[in-house]
Amino acid sequence: MRRLAVEIVIIAAVIFFGWNKPFKDWADQASTTITSTLDGLGGSLQKDQDQSVRRYEARPGRSATPPR
Repeated sequence: MRRLAVEIVIIAAVIFFGWNKPFKDWADQASTTITSTLDGLGGSLQKDQDQSVRRYEARPGRSATPPR
């Protein structure tokens, strides 16, 4: 009986949050928040800006991916 009540509450919450604002908007907002948070944690230096990272030059007819 308790499980049924919890399931009803969860379904009601999903309907409540999705009623006035589409889930796509919620997902876009969550994605933006997560991305900005992770970018803030990573610092301002990106991998491609680090001079100590070895670069592989692309040869004609080949991609620039490193060998495995």
